[in-house]
Parts: sequence; C-alpha cells; structure tokens
Amino acid sequence: MKKHKLLLYDQMSRRMRGKLLWLGLALLVLAVVDLLRPFLGTYWYLVWLVLGVVAMLWIYYSILLRRAGVVVTPGYLLLRGPFKQVKISYGRIQTVTSTQMSQHFDFDTLKARERSLVRPFIGATCTFVNLNSWPKALNQRTLWFPRLLFGVRREGLLLASPNWMQLNRDIEEARRKWHDARQQKTKKDGRSLAAQILDL
Repeated sequence: MKKHKLLLYDQMSRRMRGKLLWLGLALLVLAVVDLLRPFLGTYWYLVWLVLGVVAMLWIYYSILLRRAGVVVTPGYLLLRGPFKQVKISYGRIQTVTSTQMSQHFDFDTLKARERSLVRPFIGATCTFVNLNSWPKALNQRTLWFPRLLFGVRREGLLLASPNWMQLNRDIEEARRKWHDARQQKTKKDGRSLAAQILDL
C-alpha cells in the first residue's frame, strides 16, 4: 500500500490547527483562573463548553484531516476522507493523466474559502483519474468530500498531491498488475470472463 496525502486536506489542516490550539489554550487558562479565583459567575460552564467544542475541532483538523488522502493498494484505489473512505476498483479507471485544477475550476468563481485553500496550488500540476462510472458510494460525493476533489469537465478524481508523478506511477503500476492478475485468472479458467461471472 502506498499512501499519498492530498494538498487540499493538508491546507485545511494547516490553516486551522494552530489557531484552534491557541484558542483552546487561552480558554483553558481562563477556565483554570476562574476555578482558583471565580470571576465568571453563573456563566463559568460556558467556557468549558466552548473549550470542549474547540478540542473536538482541533482533533478534526489536526488528526482526522491529516489521515485523509489517497491510498494505492493492490486491489483498489482508496479515497480516504476524514469520516468516509471509498474503494474504487481499477476496472473503473479509464486513464490516469496530469492536469491542473485551474483547468477544471475558474478561480474567480470559487467561494472565498475555496479560493484561500487552493491558491497555493491552483496552477500546479496534479493527477486526474478518469473514471468510466462513479462507485455507488460516491453518488453523493460532495456530502462527504470537498467538491474540489472531483473534475467538472469529465468524471473523475482531481488529486493535488505533493508528488503527482509518483502518484501517477503508483496508480498505473497497480492498475497494470490488477489487470494482469485478472487476465491470468481468465486464462487458467479457460472460460470467458462473462461465463465466470455468470457462475458466481
């Protein structure tokens, strides 16, 4: 298995985790001072409540987002988000090419938050995995993943990673081995692939 991080998630994590850490520390100091010398009165619990929310957000941006990425395995391509992961069969992949995010999205039409996220790599080369169809798990893809991970001109994954050439090579090599293994199985069985599927 070869894991590649995605710059989109990396940017989300970088932008928020430091701010949340400082905010959490400030709230913690405030809460501890209030325990020693109460000054918040009946609203003391609100500081602890907000501190809990900040802690959960920090876990999301610092741990869950950093786990997100794309994993090249022998049997499938795994798109891993912070809460959901989707297996994509190599049989669905038509081509793996290089592109730029700017060829799929007009920077000026993006939302302000999206622009700030993609600004560092909007013109950089990235990987485009062209699919012949979406897996069922990705029918509602923008519910679980940012829309900037998906091409708009063609169906496929738009993967901006630190090393797009290595990602392309890893996917192509895994695809080739997967197809070779399928062909070997077909030859050993002696029947057509359609006949084998009917017997399953």
